[in-house]
Amino acid sequence: MIGLAVATRYDRVAEAGRNRPLRVVVEAEDGEEYEVFLKSSGCPELSVVSLAHEVLAACVAGRVGLPVCRPFLVEITPGWVASVHDADVRQVLQASNPIAFGSTAAGPGWKQWTSDDVLTPARREKALGIFVFDAFAENPDRKPSNPNLLVKGDEFRIIDHELALLVRGLLPRPTPWQPGYLNHMMGQDSHVFANRLRSGTLDLDPIRTAWSSLSDDDLSDYEASLPEQWAEAGDAVTAALTHIRAVRDRIDECLVEIRRTLG
Repeated sequence: MIGLAVATRYDRVAEAGRNRPLRVVVEAEDGEEYEVFLKSSGCPELSVVSLAHEVLAACVAGRVGLPVCRPFLVEITPGWVASVHDADVRQVLQASNPIAFGSTAAGPGWKQWTSDDVLTPARREKALGIFVFDAFAENPDRKPSNPNLLVKGDEFRIIDHELALLVRGLLPRPTPWQPGYLNHMMGQDSHVFANRLRSGTLDLDPIRTAWSSLSDDDLSDYEASLPEQWAEAGDAVTAALTHIRAVRDRIDECLVEIRRTLG
């Protein structure tokens, strides 16, 4: 379940990221402090729906065994917002929903994946899981030009999922179990791991087990964890969870399409 926290200190605007998240310190319910990247709905390219999809993607990815940074629902109080010294940042926060999304900083030693990085055998299993997640979650935002992927040794962290699971109103309807549907995952600047996974064997059994075990109770808990202040995202959340249930229920067909796509 996603953690709850209150913003206590503003540090700066992050150096990277399309939406320029904020580097903020928060205090969690247990009294511990964490440095997080904060996204608020007042940013021009974000909304409450975007934040809700960040939460759902983090919860589902973590549940199927992928390496995500710890997510938080972060309360941004009027008093704290007023204390922010950067006038432009303060204005965005004042226009934002009082609940923002935060994810913990990965820590020292992590860097963005680049085209010079190598998909070693030790990295391959997690890379395949990440590719599958992005395929199933309709995530278009892990390209070589913008990988949203941190690496340290043989470990990964996946970040920035506000564009994932945006399936409400999509026509044609997302059907990752249909032959040919995942062709968009391949080709130049399509997915950071697409061509790197073409060579070698594909062990999909752990992925099948992980996605099959994603229960209705899990998904209901994720939905229930969203704050009432985000009620306007309700229809988008329902559509996203309906899609995830369909993927889970048709996981064998979906993995046949994964194997065809990477074959």
